[in-house]
Amino acid sequence: MKRNLNCLVIFIMLSFTVFGFFRTSVAPGVFDVSLDRPVTEEIIVVNNSNEPIRLKVYTGKEEGVEEREYLGEWIRVFPRMLTLDANSERRVKFSVRPPKDITNGEYKGLIFIEELPDVVEGKTTLTLAGRHGLTVYGIKGKIDYKEISVSNIKFENKNNNKVELVITLANKSRYSIKPEVLVKYLDKKGKIIEESKMRGSRILKDKIGTIKGELIATKGESIEVTLISKGQQLYKQNIKLK
Repeated sequence: MKRNLNCLVIFIMLSFTVFGFFRTSVAPGVFDVSLDRPVTEEIIVVNNSNEPIRLKVYTGKEEGVEEREYLGEWIRVFPRMLTLDANSERRVKFSVRPPKDITNGEYKGLIFIEELPDVVEGKTTLTLAGRHGLTVYGIKGKIDYKEISVSNIKFENKNNNKVELVITLANKSRYSIKPEVLVKYLDKKGKIIEESKMRGSRILKDKIGTIKGELIATKGESIEVTLISKGQQLYKQNIKLK
C-alpha cells in the first residue's frame, strides 16, 4: 500500500510539472508576410515567472512541408540567445529575405522559442522546459483563390433553439485561406435589416474546412451569404429563411 501511495504522489507531481512547465508566453502565434520585398517582424516574449529564464530562438520545418515550399532558410532571427528577467517582456525580431527568383505561391516555416533548463553545477536536476512554435506564412505574388469552392452550406438546429450556419469549403488552390463570411439579413423587399460576420480557422492547401456561426434566426425573410478572404469575394448566395 505504501508503495502505491508513493507512486501516486510521484504521478501527481509529474502531472503538475507536465501541465505547468511553460514559464513564458509569446504573441502572436502566426505571421503572414509578403515575399515580394524584405520584411521585418517582432515577437513579444513574456516571462511569467519570478526567476530569470534563458531562451534559444531558431527556425525549423513542419513535418509534411516540401523543401520547395520551406522559407525557414530565408528567416534571420535576432537575438538567437537571450536571458529574460523575472516578470518581464522582450521583443525578438526576425527578418525574411527570400531570393528574387522564387516562383509565386505560398511558403511556410517555423520559429521556435525554447526555454533552456537551469544547470546547477554538482547537482542532478530534472527540469522540463517549454518550447513555443510560431508559424510564418510567406506569400509571393498575387493570391489567386479561383480553386476554392463551397461544397456544402446548411443550417443546424442546436439544443438551445439556436440555428447555426455551417459552410464547408474545399481548398484546391496554392494558398491557405483565412475565410470570413458576411451575413446580411434581408426583409421581403430585399432591404438589409442587420449584418453579422463569421470567421473561420485557416484552411490549408488541399484541405477541406468548415466555418460555423450562430444566426439571428428571427431576423428577416432571407440571408445573403458572402465569403471573403483578403478582400476577395469568393462566393455569394441568397438563402430563404422562411
